[in-house]
Amino acid sequence: MSYRIRLTTDQTYQLADLMQETQSKKLSRRLLALSLRHYGYPVHQIAKMIGVSEKTITNWMKQFLEGGFEGLLSLHYPKNKGSKVAPYLDRIQVWKETHPEGTLLELQAWLRDTHHLEVEYSWLYRYLVHHEVWELS
Repeated sequence: MSYRIRLTTDQTYQLADLMQETQSKKLSRRLLALSLRHYGYPVHQIAKMIGVSEKTITNWMKQFLEGGFEGLLSLHYPKNKGSKVAPYLDRIQVWKETHPEGTLLELQAWLRDTHHLEVEYSWLYRYLVHHEVWELS
């Protein structure tokens, strides 16, 4: 879903002030996205310019519409649902122990075939290394 943004004159001035004051790259990108969306740029172009996904831009616009500048600039994600792999971590560890020579591609296929869980290869690798289930190669 694409959220339409129309800032008031006061909000436009507030946005300009915030863009000048912020020292955080993360927050600057959000403010820039809001500005571009206000001026009519489509979400896919903003995402490409800023280097984030279209979903991220959409989420930022939703945060702004629901919570104003405070909502947009909040870096806390209370609704973060976590990883879809997390509930399977114990089973992945067992798989790894029973398949000591198994590859990540084989594990990825096992997750897909056994648990109907589609996970992108590089993301799965980073997640498992982070959780000390897989060693850096």
